[in-house]
Amino acid sequence: MHRMFEWDDARYFLAVHRTRSLSEAGRRLHVNQSTVGRRLRALEEALDAVLFVRTPDGYFLAPAGERLLPRAERMEEAALALEREASGRQATLTGTVRITGPDAFSAYVLSPLLAELHDRTPGIDYELVADNRSLSLTKREADMAVRTFRSREPSLVTRRLCELGSALYVSRDYVAKRGRPHGDLSSHAFVSVDEAGWAENVWLRRAWPNARVAFKTNSTPAQIEATMAGIGIGILPCYIADGESSLVRLGQERVVVRDVWMALHRDLQHAGRIRACADFLAERIVASAPRLAGRRG
Repeated sequence: MHRMFEWDDARYFLAVHRTRSLSEAGRRLHVNQSTVGRRLRALEEALDAVLFVRTPDGYFLAPAGERLLPRAERMEEAALALEREASGRQATLTGTVRITGPDAFSAYVLSPLLAELHDRTPGIDYELVADNRSLSLTKREADMAVRTFRSREPSLVTRRLCELGSALYVSRDYVAKRGRPHGDLSSHAFVSVDEAGWAENVWLRRAWPNARVAFKTNSTPAQIEATMAGIGIGILPCYIADGESSLVRLGQERVVVRDVWMALHRDLQHAGRIRACADFLAERIVASAPRLAGRRG
């Protein structure tokens, strides 16, 4: 007699499909690898079907798994909607709020603001995911997001907060050794982002297509440190670099300008703890708009 199908097994099925790995699926679900393997075998037994083909590159869907996938995703969405609705009805200022934002903005802006907010709302625990990737609010990877683009999902509500400006900077040591860069910058080395489509890289390739990029990184704080160390010209956020005494800004122009947006899921926007966090962050970020924009002159 086959074991009955349990809908919770769909979580394990989806995690293995998305990660291609039992161990990675276990980390995502906060269980060990053997638990994932056991639940997957139990699901295959309940359905009397082989759901995955194991290859050297990981786990890939077998035909039965492909048929199950859309149903499992609908089950997941229904469960998440129920969770969001239940969370959205909570009015007390207790619980956990999970926020996601870009790495540098999270470190230099959101972290100190959340520390201040925690003094006002000691019953709330805050989790900050500093990541330039976009976590899904629909799948509850975060409760709210601060992003440098406007989220277009119909299930989200958004609010524009401010501008973020970036400009060109070099270290004072660099100026002492090579003089202050001006005019044709193509003979100077640059510090840039290790992302081809990133706005700073697009600007650099248009303005100085033959310029040498001597240092690349996917971390804005690492860019700042490399520029301060004198490797070359950095395209840096003004709200950070303007406050560094060891850096010199090259001109008044902002070479990259981004809008900052806050996004919340509609089902959670009225939850007390999330509303308190969103309102506080929005108020304080808007108040800091001139500094964050980096305008001069």
